[in-house]
Amino acid sequence: MDTEAGSARNRIYQVTSLDPETLLAIADRLDVATSFADLIYRESEIDALWSLVDIQVTAAEHSGSATELARWTGLRSRLWEAHDLVPEGRCRESAAILRELVQTW
Repeated sequence: MDTEAGSARNRIYQVTSLDPETLLAIADRLDVATSFADLIYRESEIDALWSLVDIQVTAAEHSGSATELARWTGLRSRLWEAHDLVPEGRCRESAAILRELVQTW
């Protein structure tokens, strides 16, 4: 789930959960990102997702589950790819990666 703060067109969303709905919401916002502020906000949302996934990676490392570790490290890697596209203005490509991740959830 993500929550909204602010009332302007460029809104900051606080990402608080790691679920398909959150990924899709960020992807939808990436599709319409045009301003510099949009890019910064969307990049920070992906940063938050990455942090949530990183917590899962650490948990999988501690649990010893190779399957879970592979799942979460793969997801973390793809999120970083999506993240790196945003400052280049390649927001639709970034959104496509998020949607792809939802399909494999």
